[in-house]
Amino acid sequence: MTVEHLKFAAYGLAVGLAVAVVVWLIGVWSRRELRQEVRKLREHLHTQMEISHEGNDQRRKELEQLRTENENLRVTVKAWQQKPGRQEMRALQVYDTAVHRLLETTPGFSMAWEGALKEAEDKVERSDRGLLAFTRRLILSRGGDATGGDVAPDKVRQDADK
Repeated sequence: MTVEHLKFAAYGLAVGLAVAVVVWLIGVWSRRELRQEVRKLREHLHTQMEISHEGNDQRRKELEQLRTENENLRVTVKAWQQKPGRQEMRALQVYDTAVHRLLETTPGFSMAWEGALKEAEDKVERSDRGLLAFTRRLILSRGGDATGGDVAPDKVRQDADK
């Protein structure tokens, strides 16, 4: 081999090494950029997971609050259903007006009415205390009336008409 061939081979080797160094530098640079991008993506993923976790916690708390509110509303609706409605209140007002009218116009009815009213108030007051109140609650829960007996509504109306 001649010097020309050696020079040519040296130039080829130098150019090849230069190309290899350039490719290696580009690879190092790209790897550095990729590592930075992976780190940014991991940070972004971590942030997103924290936000999702906070959102899930908030939803869980809100769901629990809504369940509690729903239960409270259900109890309130049951209580409202137990209260007398408009028709019952109207009937009570009509009966009250009729009783007052009888008190004013019928002689002797007033005294009998006042006595019966006082007696009924005393009985209810006694039944609100102690063992009587307990038994009254048991009887009422089974569908009886406040006096302790099971009286048919038609029988009460017939007695009231007499």
